Amino acid sequence: MGTSKGYIAPTTIHWSKSKRAVTGFIKNGDNDSKIKAASRFAEAMKQDISSSASFISATGKILSFINNASSIGLNNALQQIDRLDLIDKEPGEVLDALLNHFTNNGNTVEDYLAAQAIGEAFSNLKIENIADINNISTEAFLIEVLAEYIKFSFEFRYSEKIAKGRTIAEAKEILAKMQEYISNKIHFEFKDKLKYISFENLKTDDYVEFALKEALELFLDFYENGD
Repeated sequence: MGTSKGYIAPTTIHWSKSKRAVTGFIKNGDNDSKIKAASRFAEAMKQDISSSASFISATGKILSFINNASSIGLNNALQQIDRLDLIDKEPGEVLDALLNHFTNNGNTVEDYLAAQAIGEAFSNLKIENIADINNISTEAFLIEVLAEYIKFSFEFRYSEKIAKGRTIAEAKEILAKMQEYISNKIHFEFKDKLKYISFENLKTDDYVEFALKEALELFLDFYENGD
């Protein structure tokens, strides 16, 4: 569960508040503490949006590639990103190679989280090879990848804290509660919110960053000013 062993959390006030709220959620496990923990976490992520730069960049490149493959064909889309070596490769191999290409092979923590989120989004949408990308919409992919990124980010930062002094089953149950809450917020509320957001004239990276901020805003509905 998670890969946060040895992770050194930021010490800014927003992350400190997030850590305290997560501690409260772990201790109490009730709905109010869960909502507060998600709210504090989302606020910290939003304030520290630069730490999501790898995810924003990788997701933007994936979206651009999907759109290009649909409009100008797969081989031309591969040529545009200087990956002619992937032409005529097995479809599954091409998809894996592109994921590694756009996430820098998961070389940093941020690249790793981006790769995990995009890979899980592909899995959830049953995208098993490059030929399947024409079967998904930009909206469907965006919703799925945002949900997975926020879930993986929470797990990465707090799984070690959640697991401390608990059985594997207990820790998984606590994490599952938060993951379900995050997933439901994005899949239902953000999907409705997308209808009223205008992304016209935004570059792809700006589009993803704006969408991530809007998704995080969903969790701030119950934000309280106190600790």
